[in-house]
Amino acid sequence: MEYMKKRGESIDIKIIKLLKRQIHPISTREISIDTKLSWHTVINHCLRLQMAGKVYGYKIGNLNVWEVKNG
Repeated sequence: MEYMKKRGESIDIKIIKLLKRQIHPISTREISIDTKLSWHTVINHCLRLQMAGKVYGYKIGNLNVWEVKNG
């Protein structure tokens, strides 16, 4: 169980680091490609990070896009 918790935290860190490097919001698919994680894993972690108040997500058309919250 400890391994799963550490792996989840490392995925969150990967996503946040990627989002901090971006000038514009990026889609779930782009995050998935850049981090080499499945789309499903990325969307789950992004939604958890959004509930924790660390990232901001919204829809543009049928795309979910994400950015790091400032502050």
